[in-house]
Amino acid sequence: MYKKIFSVAIPMILSAISIPMLGIVDTAILGHLDSPVYLASINIGATIFNVIFLGFSFLKLSTTGLIAQSFGNNHLEKISRQLTQALVVALLIALLLILFQSWIETLALRLTAENGLAADMARQYFSIRILSAPATLVIYVFVGYFLAIQHSRKVLWIMLVNQVGNMILDYIFVMEFKWGIAGVAYGSVISEYLALVLGIIFLIKTHYSIPTLNQFKQWISARKEIIQLLVLNRDIFIRTLCLMTVFALMTKGSARLGELSLAANAVLINFFYLMSYGLDGFAHAVESLCGAAYGKRDKKHLENILHHVFIISFNVALLFSLLFYVWGNEIVSLLTSIVQVQEYAKNYIFWLVIIPIIAMPSFVYDGLFVATTQAKIMRNSMVIATIFCYIPLWYSLRAYDNHGLWLAFLGFFIVRSLSIHIYFRNWKKNWGN
Repeated sequence: MYKKIFSVAIPMILSAISIPMLGIVDTAILGHLDSPVYLASINIGATIFNVIFLGFSFLKLSTTGLIAQSFGNNHLEKISRQLTQALVVALLIALLLILFQSWIETLALRLTAENGLAADMARQYFSIRILSAPATLVIYVFVGYFLAIQHSRKVLWIMLVNQVGNMILDYIFVMEFKWGIAGVAYGSVISEYLALVLGIIFLIKTHYSIPTLNQFKQWISARKEIIQLLVLNRDIFIRTLCLMTVFALMTKGSARLGELSLAANAVLINFFYLMSYGLDGFAHAVESLCGAAYGKRDKKHLENILHHVFIISFNVALLFSLLFYVWGNEIVSLLTSIVQVQEYAKNYIFWLVIIPIIAMPSFVYDGLFVATTQAKIMRNSMVIATIFCYIPLWYSLRAYDNHGLWLAFLGFFIVRSLSIHIYFRNWKKNWGN
């Protein structure tokens, strides 16, 4: 069982870790320029797009859950139909993002930034980076599809082309061409479209059947399936909207404390991203393998997969905690040469030591409920943790400055893990229904 889990998880971990590695490289490049305002601006800009694109990650999650179950039933025609429907939804959303970009930009900066040079630079970043929306959202669907049919190595190659290309272009545009924050944005846009081209090549080589015009009309007018997809996406979107709120308020709180806090937290949040994407690799294994088992209605096999993934994920979370405890200061120094930011950030590393173990169960359970398309459970547990824990703590702990921000962040994961575990126990009792 471990071999099967790792065969899916390892490529997903490598591809997933490449995402925060991009943020780390962005931070490291801008962190070695002559002012903390560059770090502050990339924190604002990157947070906005992490939030926006994270908001539409339901495209990946719903595609994985639905197609994994069809894959378990060996229903190839249904897989092609579900993939086509997801691609249409992704392109429509991307079109709306580009059409309404000026309104989105105004609202996003109002929520995440204070007025000043950092906000102005973040605005420049936004105006360029938004052009990558069609590529980003279609790649989400491709990733969900390849994961569902257990072709995780294709996901790895797509993400490597995206992220490694981005890192190289960032260095060229920022360090050689001196384009500053705009160079980081252009690097992201170009690399996204390179990855999209590779994804299309991979798609052509799978069992995906390109629909005829009549098939296309039938597939996008299949009322029952479209409603199922939209309801599933709605619940995942609400869940993700809560998570977006958490990160937006984290950035807003950092901005309220000043550019030094904003810059330091930009460095520290990359520790969390590194951990979360690492654990996400095993959550993706749960999505793929448990989705197929759920499609076959094999409860014993599903529970066996879940048990093994929990053991692996706990040990991985423990390794991250040890890594941050032992080498946290050294990692901060690698990411920025600005002494003020280094000294400030080092006072808050211990929060990153605690969070991995606390957060770990929520990652595994999310994978399970994606696989079984139980999006309401994911939605409800996230709403509880955000509205009844994080937001009250965020307001009530403002007197404790940056420690208050990180304590609220920790409290969010405590409630999130506990609530989704309670939902899991009830769901397990009612499996037959």
